[in-house]
Amino acid sequence: MSQSHSGERQAMSELGTEGKGGSRVGRWFLLGGDRRLIAAGISLAIGLVVYGLIWQDLLIIGGGSMLPTLLGSGITSGLLTLITVALSINQLILSRVFDTPDALVDTLEGTLDMRSNVEDIADAASSPNQPAHFLGFLGDALGERVDALRRELDTSDEGVDAYLDAMTGYAAALSAASDEDEETTDLLSSLFGPGYARNLTATHHLRRSREADLSETATDHLDAVSELMKAVAVMRQFFKTIAIQQDLAHLSRLIIYSGLTALTVTIALTLSYTSSSLALPAVGSAEIISFGMAVIVLPLALLSSYMIRVATVSMYSVSVGPFVPPESSASE
Repeated sequence: MSQSHSGERQAMSELGTEGKGGSRVGRWFLLGGDRRLIAAGISLAIGLVVYGLIWQDLLIIGGGSMLPTLLGSGITSGLLTLITVALSINQLILSRVFDTPDALVDTLEGTLDMRSNVEDIADAASSPNQPAHFLGFLGDALGERVDALRRELDTSDEGVDAYLDAMTGYAAALSAASDEDEETTDLLSSLFGPGYARNLTATHHLRRSREADLSETATDHLDAVSELMKAVAVMRQFFKTIAIQQDLAHLSRLIIYSGLTALTVTIALTLSYTSSSLALPAVGSAEIISFGMAVIVLPLALLSSYMIRVATVSMYSVSVGPFVPPESSASE
């Protein structure tokens, strides 16, 4: 296969890595699942483990147990640290929200310029405000330009035909995003992977390698396709910013709620111990301790569940331009 054909054949018709490796359960755990539900599952699992250890007499909760020492020192200080983490997260979010008037104006003008550029290419008076619908709007505009480009190019060339087919499929996948009422994280996950970067590179390759053979109209359509693919790259980073900020805001609030609850339970369990015994009824004491431990670890479970998603989003959307990290290519 010639270098020209190989450059155009690298275009991809699919979005992200959906359906390309990794189980549905794994994707749900890393990205799509309700973080509160996952945290509750982790806490419940730890509570059941504690109950099993008590039941097997591997964990002593009566007189002579080290549990009151653990509750009164290590766990209490750990919970206070988690609450401090929540305050730090709030400061991080506020640092991203507050800015100087000049910086805010620059951000607003940049956003409006990008929207206007896409609207000009699509020959539309305005574009949707909702992220999913704007992504669909991008897909529609891209599909129209690719169709117009197909009429201008020699489709008997295998490389050109493969490029056009891939771009048509990619545009259709973008358009389909407007048919679903998805959360920001779901939209972002659909844009994971090297698809947009490869399509941007394939478009650039076609433009440069066949410049002498392209008509002025075909060149204009290719330039428009390139601009639309750049807009997809910008939207990837925009969705990432929104998704991470929303997750961190939810996390800080939940850590404060659950942290105060866990601290109250820790104090109550600590005070239930006298100097030589556990001041709880013999019947049900194991269940009470196990439930208490599940509540105590809930803030840490919440932190873990949200950080898993933030780390996954950051890992698979780190690239802004046509350079794709090996990890993204390996995820196909």
